[in-house]
Amino acid sequence: MTVVEARLQARTTTGTRTAVRRIVRHRTGRLLLAGDAVAAVLVVSLGTVVGGVHRGPDALLFVPLWLAAVGMTGDYRLPGSVALRSHRLLLAALVLPTAALLTAEAIDYRLSALTVSAVCAGTAALGMAGRRLLPAGPSYRVVVVGGSAALPDLVDRLVRTHPHRFAVVGACVAAGPPPGLGDLPLGQGLSSCSELVLTGDANAVLIAPHPAIDPAAVRRLRWRLEDAGLAVFVWAGLDISPAGRTRLDLDEDLPLLHVDAPRRLGPSHAVKRVLDRVLALLAVLVLAPLLLALVLAVRLDSPGPAFYRQTRVGKDDARFTMWKLRTMHADADTVAALAALAVADQGSGPLFKIQRDPRVTRVGRWLRRTSLDELPQLFNVIFGQMSLVGPRPALPSEVERYHPDVRHRLVVHPGMTGLWQVSGRSDLSWEDSVRLDQEYVDDWSLLLDARIVVRTVGAVLRGRGAY
Repeated sequence: MTVVEARLQARTTTGTRTAVRRIVRHRTGRLLLAGDAVAAVLVVSLGTVVGGVHRGPDALLFVPLWLAAVGMTGDYRLPGSVALRSHRLLLAALVLPTAALLTAEAIDYRLSALTVSAVCAGTAALGMAGRRLLPAGPSYRVVVVGGSAALPDLVDRLVRTHPHRFAVVGACVAAGPPPGLGDLPLGQGLSSCSELVLTGDANAVLIAPHPAIDPAAVRRLRWRLEDAGLAVFVWAGLDISPAGRTRLDLDEDLPLLHVDAPRRLGPSHAVKRVLDRVLALLAVLVLAPLLLALVLAVRLDSPGPAFYRQTRVGKDDARFTMWKLRTMHADADTVAALAALAVADQGSGPLFKIQRDPRVTRVGRWLRRTSLDELPQLFNVIFGQMSLVGPRPALPSEVERYHPDVRHRLVVHPGMTGLWQVSGRSDLSWEDSVRLDQEYVDDWSLLLDARIVVRTVGAVLRGRGAY
């Protein structure tokens, strides 16, 4: 054993660690623990003042019980956004009253369900407020381990797309020549990983498996890291988007990632198609007076028809006529008008967009900002050409310029709203809009549709990217 490895193993001495330190592995966890303890004491103290909580040492038993409940959710040792940490507190606030009441009933101790629930809710609310004050630094200082060919792409992904979760402090080249990683500290061979962990003060290691790496050596390294209290991640090496459909398939000593069939091929998608038409029909009946008023406003604002019809591409390349309320002057689509505005195009990729398009009418600008111009698409949904939620309906000219990978978004019906619409609409780059549409196709579920509908309300009210 090297001196470095001995120092690393010295960090694993469990006899000097308290039970709390076994749960709380990083500074953020200790701050959360202290903040929750203070919040619990404050709520219990307030309860004794207003009279809801009985005075005495029994009331303070709530503090360790609350900390234990939150600790069981993993919030003191696992990373997470403010929203995820808030969900964990809500889980504790829901579970603890039930457990406390059942225990009190078993030992014949009088306990008010309303009081316990109120104390838990108040402590959770204070805990959520405290979590918003935490610094937004990375959750893990990580050393990446793998072959020289895979490391550059892996490090780039971590730095570019996960800066709030991972800070790369070193790379261990387990196989192949040293790659070009700038000023990042490098080690050659698995034996160098221990030193990089110490010098970089890392609390996690991410291993990218490689055929040239001895599995037994990786297993020994993993044992040392786990004994040292470091988090260990294993990169699958694949760009697997549908995380909700990915599960670990263990067969003896051959762990595999099994990707289930997409839910759009199952019976739940048939439910979606029925809901689409039923809800669209109900919406047309309820919104008919508003739609008639908007038709009248469009006709009075500028000469021309109230409705605008355009050919779009639907599921499996099927062409259909999409209906909208007209938001531009009647001659906006002429060749001369488009040619005059070609130099002002602000869209990316095949998209044609102008933020302050002179062809848009006064009423049309308001209709676009509120997205009310898309109400006639409810008829497209009723006719089965569109869905309430789905990818953006594309123009034939756009589809002709699609890369083969982009055509994957055409395997489902386009939607009146979708991930693209609720994530910035026209403010997004072409690459981001394609990525969101492909994520929707891969990860589709009825729950995802419900979330998008809820987010659509906020997107419409903000009006971001609507022009």
